[in-house]
Amino acid sequence: MTIAPQDGTVAPPPPDPAASPTPLYPDNRVKRHLSELFRLALPVTIARLGMLIMSVVDTIVVGNYDSAGLAYLNVAHAPFTSLMVTGIGLLTGVMILTSHAKGREDWQEAGSVWRYAMPYTILIGLLFTFLTWQAEWLFVVTGQPDDIATEAGHLAIILSIGMPAALIYTTCAFFLEGLQRPLPGMIVMIIANLINLVLDYGLVYGAFGLPELGAEGAAWTSSVIRWTMALILLGYVLVMKGYDLYGIRNGFAGWWRGSRDARHLGYAAGASQGMETSAFAAMQLFAGRLGVIAAASYGIAMTMLALMFMVALGLASATSVRVGIAYGRRDRPDMALAGWIGLLTTMIVMFGLSIPLYLFPGGVSHLFTQDINVIATTVSVLVLMPIIFPTDGGQNAAISALRGAGDKWAPTVLHLVSYIFVMIPAGYYLTFERDMGVRGLFWGIVIASLVAVCGLAIRFAIVSRRAIPAYVARS
Repeated sequence: MTIAPQDGTVAPPPPDPAASPTPLYPDNRVKRHLSELFRLALPVTIARLGMLIMSVVDTIVVGNYDSAGLAYLNVAHAPFTSLMVTGIGLLTGVMILTSHAKGREDWQEAGSVWRYAMPYTILIGLLFTFLTWQAEWLFVVTGQPDDIATEAGHLAIILSIGMPAALIYTTCAFFLEGLQRPLPGMIVMIIANLINLVLDYGLVYGAFGLPELGAEGAAWTSSVIRWTMALILLGYVLVMKGYDLYGIRNGFAGWWRGSRDARHLGYAAGASQGMETSAFAAMQLFAGRLGVIAAASYGIAMTMLALMFMVALGLASATSVRVGIAYGRRDRPDMALAGWIGLLTTMIVMFGLSIPLYLFPGGVSHLFTQDINVIATTVSVLVLMPIIFPTDGGQNAAISALRGAGDKWAPTVLHLVSYIFVMIPAGYYLTFERDMGVRGLFWGIVIASLVAVCGLAIRFAIVSRRAIPAYVARS
């Protein structure tokens, strides 16, 4: 019932809960979205790049120390990276739900997303540590040469020690990014890279009075650095300005039920990323079957792809947050615009980053190794990067936009088709049946990335036309 005011005027009708709000940026929406995208993406990209720069430093230092050690380290990273990225996917719901809460300006809800996610983070971190510890049997059953299986298995055990730390850092970083506060994660990553550069060189070559451990030194450095990053960022979240507003120290009681929504979003994202990284790990194992030179070359090319992919991941994470905030406000046109701007911007940026690799493949290869056979093989695949970079980066931006819009399993199915049912068979066929060697593996990546970006873009076109449902608070 509506009660009229005493002065006889008619009271305005109550707001329609199904209607979209007044646009947050009514003027110059494209320009404002681009500005906000890059403002958020820049520190996130630096943080994501920092994760891979440490691996690049490992590859350069170990590759110049010993080509065989580089092959062992690359193979050891295959199961570790696959599980770590799966774990990051399982935690994606933290960033998405935090951004939704920010869009509603529900700060206590935002803090509870982080609190409920922390015990879950530790649980999957311990599980994935155990699985990585057992990696040697995987190398044996996939037909790796005996020396690679033994040495890579030993390095995988060392890498596994840093698994829980990597996921703790991720949860804290996702929470802060969902609040559009990515600077702490970026600063921690910069500090970590400075420490890594010194410690990596010292433990691989035996410099600065440290023991000479070769590839094992790089693995130990990675685990030490990951724990350093996790503890610093965790400490920051616990004492950051406004921690009481978010209820950061309110405890973890009821975390399993409280983390349900984040876990359900994460299950789909984790399955998707797990399938993608497992598919790339399978390609690494295919390269291992071709021998040490092929494994080293594949590792170098994939390091460059992964390094530039971190730029795409930074833009994609920013896209997810921008889409998520609009979703939380129930502003469907703004959500659609944020997603398309994120996708197109990512593809353009990634194409630009691929040009130097296409023009100077030999110079890039020389950074990682002096082995002329490894260099020749690496050059043959770097020239494909202008195709791979924009399509692989674009599919990540598209799937991030879909996650920000609350889409769960359809992107996972599209990843399953693209990377399990397209990339692995195509890579195997071109490499072993058509005798294309390592180049065949990367043509398989080209085909799969094209399928993925097209399918995910079509899916976002469908999702972005749907009405956004009203938020229902957890009971």
